[in-house]
Amino acid sequence: MRNRHRRGCGCHQERHNRWIEPSILYLLWQEKKHGYELMTQIPELGFIHGSPDPGAIYRTLRHLEESGLVLSEWDTTGPGPAKRIYSLTELGRDHLQLWSESLRQRRNALDAFLQKLDNLL
Repeated sequence: MRNRHRRGCGCHQERHNRWIEPSILYLLWQEKKHGYELMTQIPELGFIHGSPDPGAIYRTLRHLEESGLVLSEWDTTGPGPAKRIYSLTELGRDHLQLWSESLRQRRNALDAFLQKLDNLL
């Protein structure tokens, strides 16, 4: 019964989109990147398995830019068509710090909850 419930509930599946914003901010903290670079590097952070949805990446980038957290400019160097290159603003760095604080609080709450579960089970 327990295994049948676990397979059907979907509780073990992560919603990938929740990790896109902090992942983008983190990767841009390191250096400027094109959208394609972000898409290939986000799974390496371990929150998303497989390829992220390109639409979600670019929607998030657009939202971050509209919010002043990210800047973009056209990169015309190299072969092929011009590409947008994204960089993190000072406001974006501050926002990633807020993410860090929020994630630490969530981790503490999860640790406390898991401890209660361990005591119960």
